[in-house]
Parts: sequence; structure tokens; C-alpha cells
Amino acid sequence: MRDHACLVLGLGLRAQAQASDVQALWLRAQTALPALQRFCAVAVLQGKEQHPALREWRAALLFDTTLVAVPAQDLPGQPVATQSARLLARYGTGSVAEAVALSAAGPASTLLLPRMVADDGGATLAAALRRSGPLNCCLAAARAVTESQGVTA
Repeated sequence: MRDHACLVLGLGLRAQAQASDVQALWLRAQTALPALQRFCAVAVLQGKEQHPALREWRAALLFDTTLVAVPAQDLPGQPVATQSARLLARYGTGSVAEAVALSAAGPASTLLLPRMVADDGGATLAAALRRSGPLNCCLAAARAVTESQGVTA
């Protein structure tokens, strides 16, 4: 193992989200933060692992990523920058995308990119940096989703 600073994208996905929404957000994010041309993991709210937009978008990526499903009970208490009253009432956090990115990135992670919202509001994207240390990238995350089973490990 080597020291590695892991970038984690957090996605918030509504039912109507499309892969093109996620792609557009990722392209906007790369403009704001060029380091996001490559990232190690995608974090989503548990239950969204099989969302068609997520599956299609990840299949089109030219590199592998780990998918991390974050349970809703892990969202409150994450130090998010964005405050949506609707999400705060529903999930106990102001931003699902920020909270899942921070949760998946682990303790002492840093929010690098606050929530960006797709033009139609169907998807959101944020990015967090996992603190550097001895780990095998995001594969060390205990909640990594196994692609073959589609369940939380």
C-alpha cells in the first residue's frame, strides 16, 4: 500500500435524473476543480446504487471507480456547506451530495467542491478529499458496493 489522497464524488439523484445530467455536472465540476478529471469513488444514498442514470454514466467512464452506498443515518452531522430546508427535514442534512461524499471519504475528510445542481434539478454533485494515509484507495471503504451482486458489502 502507498499513501494516497482519494477524491470522492457525491451524487444526489432524483427519480427523473438522467445520465446526461450527471455528465454535465461532472464536466462543470472539472472546470471548477481540474483534479476531478479522475476520481476514485462515487458515493450515493443507499438505495440509489441501481439508479439508471448512475449505471449509465459510470459505464461510460474511461476508468474504474468504487461505488459506495451511504446509509441515510450517516448523513446528519456531516459538515456540509449547502443548506436545503427540504433535505434538512427529510435527511437531517442540507445536502445529500455533500454528505455522502464526506461520509464515504471518511473521518477528517475535506469538502473540496460544494453541491452543484443540474439544470433540471434532477441530480446534484459534490466532491470530497479523503485524508492521505496508508490505504488501498477507496477500496478500503467498508461500504463498497460489489458490482456483481449489487449489494452493500
